[in-house]
Parts: sequence; C-alpha cells; structure tokens
Amino acid sequence: MNNLGELMEAEITNFREYYDNKIITALIGIEAEINNVDAIGRIIGEHKNVEEVFVVTGEYDLIIKVRFPDYIALEKFIVNNLNSIQGIRKSKTMMVLSIIKDMYMR
Repeated sequence: MNNLGELMEAEITNFREYYDNKIITALIGIEAEINNVDAIGRIIGEHKNVEEVFVVTGEYDLIIKVRFPDYIALEKFIVNNLNSIQGIRKSKTMMVLSIIKDMYMR
C-alpha cells in the first residue's frame, strides 16, 4: 500500500475510534396531525432515549432531542418507533455535529 493509502486508512481508523466512543445526539422535527400533537409528544416522550420534547410553531409541530449510543440504535428508533406512531405525517432528523452549550455541560 502506498503512503497515501496508509494515511487514508489511518484517518478512517481514527475517525471510527473517535465516533464509536461518542453518544449520538440528534434533533428531530415532526410534522403531526394538529389535533394529536400533545398525545404524539407524550408517546414520544416515553422513550428512554428522548431527552426533550417541544411543541413549536413553524415548519414542524414537535422538535425532539434524542441521544443514542450509536447510529444503529437511532435508526431503529426512527424506523420502528416513530414510524409506528399514528398521526405523524413526516419527520426530519438533524444530526448534532458539535455541542457549544448544553445545560448539563460544566
């Protein structure tokens, strides 16, 4: 393997090691049937990885903050949990790249 290939492989390994040890944080915007927003929010809030649920104005009806140990767990939550809730019209997941301020950070 040439030097560039070895360097790229080392970078990929470093990336995986760094991110494998991180908690995945995401914000999910949910468009819901307007008469069911509170009920949908309560159902979502029962999941152990959902930290916060907000009823909001604008493009979405709910914004939820979730944290998972890995991307596979996040994917399962979106596919299995959110998709099974009646009244959710659509959702958009926004991955958090870095956290500048968090009320739990010291």
